[in-house]
Amino acid sequence: MLVSLQVVATATLVASSGLPFVAPRFPMLGGMNRAAQIFADNSTDYNPEYIQIPVDHFNSSDDRTYGNRYWVNSQYYKPGGPVFILDAGEQNAQPLAPRYLFETAGPSSVMSMARRFNGLGLLWEHRYYGGVPNGADQNGSYPSPVNAKGFAAEYTYLTTEQALEDVVYLANNFKPEGLEDCFDQLGPDQTPWIFIGGSYPGIRAAHMRVRNPETIFASWASSAPVQATVDYWTYYAQAERSMTRNCSADYTAVTRYVDNILANGTSGEVSDVKFALLTAISSGPGWNNVHTVHRNESDQLQNSDVADLLLMPFSFYQSYGFEGSVLPFCNIMETFNQTMASTTDNNGVAPAIATESGIAATHNITAAWQAFLVAATELGYLNLPPGASSGPSSQWSWNWQFCSEYGYYQVGNPSNPHTIQSQFTSLDYFQSNCNDTFANYTNLPSTPQVDRVNKYGGWNINPSNVMFTNGQYDPWRALSPGSTEVGSPNRQATQYVPKCNVAPDNGTYFGQVYINAVHATDMRARLQETVGDFSKVGFHAPVNSESFFAGVGLFGEALNEWLPCFGK
Repeated sequence: MLVSLQVVATATLVASSGLPFVAPRFPMLGGMNRAAQIFADNSTDYNPEYIQIPVDHFNSSDDRTYGNRYWVNSQYYKPGGPVFILDAGEQNAQPLAPRYLFETAGPSSVMSMARRFNGLGLLWEHRYYGGVPNGADQNGSYPSPVNAKGFAAEYTYLTTEQALEDVVYLANNFKPEGLEDCFDQLGPDQTPWIFIGGSYPGIRAAHMRVRNPETIFASWASSAPVQATVDYWTYYAQAERSMTRNCSADYTAVTRYVDNILANGTSGEVSDVKFALLTAISSGPGWNNVHTVHRNESDQLQNSDVADLLLMPFSFYQSYGFEGSVLPFCNIMETFNQTMASTTDNNGVAPAIATESGIAATHNITAAWQAFLVAATELGYLNLPPGASSGPSSQWSWNWQFCSEYGYYQVGNPSNPHTIQSQFTSLDYFQSNCNDTFANYTNLPSTPQVDRVNKYGGWNINPSNVMFTNGQYDPWRALSPGSTEVGSPNRQATQYVPKCNVAPDNGTYFGQVYINAVHATDMRARLQETVGDFSKVGFHAPVNSESFFAGVGLFGEALNEWLPCFGK
């Protein structure tokens, strides 16, 4: 569901140059949440159940089925209570079971609701996702065999419609182990099914309420980018707004400086920029840990590769926001890494070298470029511990989804005066990578067919019994009902709970925007600092429970209003 699997909004794939291909991504494990380092729980201790699902729901002559995984927690269930389904979205669901379904590291949204309303908690794995060790597909939810590289034999049945229909089939055929006496009370005709999800699962939460209100009685859609688009240049707009002014100014200046050299510089200037940037990004953490880069290596970088490297400091922005991820980089850059120098004035603390207008304006662009390289070297972005990952099979599956239907190509926009993204991150770059990745598959469209997604309303989606939530600086907010971007309907959030089965007034939506929060921060609460020590590279996993408790509180109020009308 929501918060980055590897790098914040991105999945790491290998482009033709050998460097990572940055693809839109937003699952729920969290950019720095290393399961082995942070929590002592073992997700394999939580055994899944399986339901046999049709491979193709829409072809009555096709009787093939496959086993789709799910997990159940009936600790708080009382007969007649609601079923709360948490959708795992575009990732392996198994690592989510301990933290979200059994709350081993703090309360979760789904189980908080189950506890309050005597409900059953259910974690659902999306088709074509799951753990696939050594190419075997028995540990995931795959309608098609998966090879050793993680590719499915085909992705024909990985579509929005097939995956939504899976939930309908599950609800109508739900028979969890140990609850045999309650089977006749668990269907959507007998008890409310309530869908909870953040990010892509948040989209699904909203879509299910539009598409199948007879199955899903209510939904909580967190950080849901319901407006699918191919050209998503506004992804970094919220990041730009959240930055300190000097860092924002210098980041824009450095980006334009590098773009200009790549476009207009001599071969020697281009080579120097590539060499310096790759050396800095590959080094660290720590200034004394400089990585040796050979010119023939850096000279092979494509302009799009350079564009990706320039954005490395934002790799964890989606999950941790500006203060928790980018600010350490900015502090080093804006002071030339002299923040700890002793002085005879200002109480012994070195004053910042850059003014509010930044180094480029105060000094010159060469100084700003060198400061950028110093900060990149100090933090060592390519030397961070590996992220919690679902493995390549889930990554390829999500790539198929955004290449075929969702788009979300996070392209640069040189006309944006505050851009922090290179012009060389282009639509052609994303589309060519989609085409290359799935060159052996015949049914990939020439461009993502976003109309298949937006038919449910896009920005204007307005189902009843749904709560939408967003972080103020969530980069996916631009495509949510709470978007404030140019071209969006600019709907206003209201915390007044609508009447049951009554959609909010036009121009509004029911929900809230969490101040200073980012992506899907309300799905669980981290009540204590993580064990993993990332201070040496300037990052920390924030303990931010405000969004969680605000979301749980408001959705609980809504269910108090809505649940009594079920079946009436």
